[in-house]
Amino acid sequence: MQIPIESLERYAFADLAAGKDAASTRTRRHARQCIVVGARDWLNRWFWLHIWAGRLTASDFRDRILSVQEDYEPRRFGLEANGMQVLFGSLVRDEARERLGENYARIVMVPIYQPSNVEKTYRIRTGMEPVLLQGRFFLQPNEIEARSEIQGFPTSMTKDIVDAMETLMNRVAPKRLVKEAKDREEEDYAVYLRASGMPAHRIEQELQQFHVQRATDTQPTSTMH
Repeated sequence: MQIPIESLERYAFADLAAGKDAASTRTRRHARQCIVVGARDWLNRWFWLHIWAGRLTASDFRDRILSVQEDYEPRRFGLEANGMQVLFGSLVRDEARERLGENYARIVMVPIYQPSNVEKTYRIRTGMEPVLLQGRFFLQPNEIEARSEIQGFPTSMTKDIVDAMETLMNRVAPKRLVKEAKDREEEDYAVYLRASGMPAHRIEQELQQFHVQRATDTQPTSTMH
């Protein structure tokens, strides 16, 4: 089955990377800016539409953020706000307001504060493992670097991408209560099937299969070491 991107909830997150783990010279040397765009469906699965990590000047990074906003139109765009990064987020919002004028009202850019009392590796592992283990995490085939970070975690040279992914899923995207998600799944799926033009008897068959799949779609497919 193909899922139209318009039917997915799209979210984005950008990390300036400035001032990260100031006590570690090694970490500062390898820290990069990062932008990720993830899309969530009615089964709480995550599809990664855009992943970028690198080093740009502040103005170029700001322009890249605004370009991603224009291309993907996320429901929320999180900008990391720990330390001095909060000032950069204000500059991005000001530039977006100036460029877009009245269209700025449809953009939701929010500051994201990472918890300072939780160790980063622990936060990433506990935030990502449930999605990975339940088979709800999908990368595009060409995302080699992201796959490498996930498979090499926590000893890989960089953690920028997995850090951004965990933040997007657990702090940028609104939380879905388990009961709420279950209550909405069948309704959202039925709406999608009706919009596709599928006959009523086929929709009923698909919904029956949906219940079976939901009950069995919790088998582990990968893990973070």
